[in-house]
Amino acid sequence: MHFNFKKVIAGSLATAMLITNFSINSLANVSAANEAYPTSGKCGENATWLINSDSVLVISGTGEISRYADNQSTDWGWRKYGYNINEIVVENDITVVGSMAFQQNLCKYVSKIILPPSLTKLNGCISPDANQYVNLKDIYIYSKDISDASTINNTLYNSWSKSDTVWHVYKDSTTEASLRENLLLSDNQIEYIPADEQMPSLSNKTPVELEPINETSGPAGLTSKYEWDETSKTLTFSGKGTISIADYFVKYKNTAEHIVINSGITSIYAYTGVIIDESVSGAFYNFTALKDVKLPDTLREIKDHSFYGAALTNINLPEGLVKIDNGAFKNCSSLEDISFPESLNEIGDSAFQYCSKLKSINLHEGMTIGGRAFVGCESLKELTIPKNVSFLRSVYDAQGMSREPATFMACTGLEKIVIEDGCWLGDSFGNELTKNGIADQFCLQCYSLKTVVIKGDVDCIRLAAFGSCTALTDIYLYNTGLTTITAKGTTNWANGGNPEDPDDWRDSFWTGNNPTFHVVKGSQTEETLRNAGYLNDENTEYLTNFTALDAKIKEADNLDTSKYTDDSVAALKSAIDSGKTVLNNENATQEQVDSALTAIENAIKNLKSKVSPTIPTGNAPIVTTTRSPEVVKKDKTTAENLMKQAKITKLTVKSKSKNKINVTWKKVKTAVGYQVQVSKKSNFKKRILNKFTTKKKFTITKKIKSGKTYFVRVRAYATYKDAFGKPQKVYSKWNKKLRKVKVK
Repeated sequence: MHFNFKKVIAGSLATAMLITNFSINSLANVSAANEAYPTSGKCGENATWLINSDSVLVISGTGEISRYADNQSTDWGWRKYGYNINEIVVENDITVVGSMAFQQNLCKYVSKIILPPSLTKLNGCISPDANQYVNLKDIYIYSKDISDASTINNTLYNSWSKSDTVWHVYKDSTTEASLRENLLLSDNQIEYIPADEQMPSLSNKTPVELEPINETSGPAGLTSKYEWDETSKTLTFSGKGTISIADYFVKYKNTAEHIVINSGITSIYAYTGVIIDESVSGAFYNFTALKDVKLPDTLREIKDHSFYGAALTNINLPEGLVKIDNGAFKNCSSLEDISFPESLNEIGDSAFQYCSKLKSINLHEGMTIGGRAFVGCESLKELTIPKNVSFLRSVYDAQGMSREPATFMACTGLEKIVIEDGCWLGDSFGNELTKNGIADQFCLQCYSLKTVVIKGDVDCIRLAAFGSCTALTDIYLYNTGLTTITAKGTTNWANGGNPEDPDDWRDSFWTGNNPTFHVVKGSQTEETLRNAGYLNDENTEYLTNFTALDAKIKEADNLDTSKYTDDSVAALKSAIDSGKTVLNNENATQEQVDSALTAIENAIKNLKSKVSPTIPTGNAPIVTTTRSPEVVKKDKTTAENLMKQAKITKLTVKSKSKNKINVTWKKVKTAVGYQVQVSKKSNFKKRILNKFTTKKKFTITKKIKSGKTYFVRVRAYATYKDAFGKPQKVYSKWNKKLRKVKVK
């Protein structure tokens, strides 16, 4: 066999050149990405910054970090990665940090800030609003001489005194005194750095490199990338952390039909720099061909305007998702189906505004909902607002002012709303307006709304809550303690309002007709409505008052009947059972309720004590008596019924200091005690703590290690006595939403 060496050599050279060209192009593409989105640069005359592969912002050099506004050539490049930064380390020899360097949403998700001993001023580098920082647990200040903590104080909301952030300082230093005075910090918000401890050094000071830019792939964030498949019209995202750079995949906004986000991605927060409405555009803003999106179980947050105007008809939100931010699905006019996972805590301003085909929403206890979240959702027919839901005003309008909540304004297809309890209401800074109320303009301009049902402890119905609801026919107010309502005939306008324009009127109930108010006779609610001009002889119907019967049944269920005769106990049980039947009948008359109440009261009065046993004397044998099976069964059933209705609410799990977890919850009136469990696994197969307590708060220190993540759950229990008089426990369900905490 003869070889043509010229061809072999030529082929080898061609291959070598191809490899070389590929390497050069790859380097050029990496360089291009880093040039557009640098991960290091200058931030002062002699100061530099970088973000490393651990998403730590490192600032080095000497002297001052400039303000961004002072010198455009020392651009705070990290502002492009604000939502990716986990920690901030300012190294020694930096003396002054530029004003606002770590605030203004630049570093929203930072968990730790370390400031050096050389620092002379905080200079307002940290936000005055602790609420800007979602994950900030620790701030270490190794300088003893900071005296200007007032620069990060804002008397409008003084949020640092309410935050969980721990400030680490040297004891009795000027820094400590300034923090206590200006931020109103308490003892549990300050931990002392040992006198001999020095600021730790950082080893990873290499800037992270972005993915190279190619024809169909490129960077989507510091540690994430995208890939485009032309055949399937699919955008796939992989890596970890946040999708924060949209510039390179936005070109597919009119062609991408499918988006797949793989496990590892924790949040979507990317802008293209195009201005829309009152905000900049989101990652998948106006993806007009989009049919479906696959989200990973690692996703925790969908940020501002992420799917604004996208052509989605449905989306499956993963369990583990915590927050849907402002305008995230605004103007998704094709969106019909969505289900909120139990993990979802917060829905931001205008998150689903103008989702006109959205058919239903499943709100759950404990959620916080921003202003105008569901404005213009015209296809909603019925709504239930569960207990312990908080509503906030919108942060800004076009004039930069706080707007009213107006949560379900212009839901023109809505016909019925049930409000289970009064809602916590707050302004755009999180300050409390009302504990148990119905928000301003809550259902304003819901022109098809016919029925409003208000239960629970509602004591305030605010301005125009049901304004312009011209179809209202029936308003059921089962709440008996209403004290505050906007009077009938109220208008906000200087000219007195136009009587022909329903939107000019600001009554809490403005209907233009005379709907029927169903109220409890003689209640505070009736008096408040009459004084405000809503009730008259023609439009008032009285509801059956179940309050006294409900209280008496609970009292009877909690009686220890073991010392009474079987016959008298059986009579009481029969009266209780009949009372519960009446209590569960919404159509029961007041006469039936009063009769059931009287029967239980008489049965309690007629309970007969058992004859005391004769105490044996001398050598007489001791007789051991047991409880009858009927009595044991009855007591057990009572305990089981109590626990079926019992719920653990307002459960809070926090770690405010090292090796410690603090757990608190709302008292369950029918409970004897509580069981608290802690595990390293969410399935609780291997528990490190199983504790019983009668208190409504608990501090866990045993086997708890700093930096580790734990799962906590709580349930209530009642007791009954078995045949031998020994107490036995009956449990409620565990708290509905599993709590997870990372220990300091």
